[in-house]
Amino acid sequence: MLTINPSEVIWTILSFLALYFVLKRFLFDPLVTFMDARDAAVKAGLDEEAAAQALIDEEKRGIEAARQESLQAARQLLNEQKTADGQRRSDAIAEAHRRAAALEQQSKEQAEALRQQTREELCAQSDVLARCLAEHLLETGNLAIQKK
Repeated sequence: MLTINPSEVIWTILSFLALYFVLKRFLFDPLVTFMDARDAAVKAGLDEEAAAQALIDEEKRGIEAARQESLQAARQLLNEQKTADGQRRSDAIAEAHRRAAALEQQSKEQAEALRQQTREELCAQSDVLARCLAEHLLETGNLAIQKK
């Protein structure tokens, strides 16, 4: 039959308390301290990560703002260059038209001078040719008269 022996119960309780004391002192307390330190380190790491992520996000916003500003400046510079190029092109075309008109006027003047010179030379030569022809006709007329 089953009987409860009080001395065994007392020794069991004392053994349990001794084992609990030893485990608590050498295992549970260091383990709890280690886990608390680990939790604190993990929490500190997460806090650092959150701070770093916030800093990264802030830097990204700054970089994006700088990129947008640079893009806007580049677009403005491009528009200014297009305007300046258009103005230079218009100026170059106007200058080319002015030079073409000047060259056309100059060539017209040269052609007119050449035509005038040619006319004067022809007039001078026509007088000589007319005299030569008249002399020739007179000579041929004299020869015809003399032959008869």
